[in-house]
Amino acid sequence: MNNKTLIASLALVAGLAGIAPIVQADDPPQKTVQPGVNNSRKLVVGDRAPDIYQRSEKALGNWKQKGLKAPKDQAQWVQINDKYMMVMITNGTIVDITPVER
Repeated sequence: MNNKTLIASLALVAGLAGIAPIVQADDPPQKTVQPGVNNSRKLVVGDRAPDIYQRSEKALGNWKQKGLKAPKDQAQWVQINDKYMMVMITNGTIVDITPVER
């Protein structure tokens, strides 16, 4: 390979290496935070509640005082936004919905 070809090749490689960071900097930022399931749509009977509401620490211990009926076997009452929902602990299915009395 002669000197002119070598110099031309090196100049080409250096030019391409200098352009790559500029091209990458123009990429638009990616959306990393997704909206929560509670905020994205209205939950109805038969829907699956978010996993966190299947946990025992989310269960309402005072469901009688709030005028709610006894939860079914393997279910618990939880409050999601402005509603009480009876959620199956086993699969997260919502089996009953009652508005919160203000």
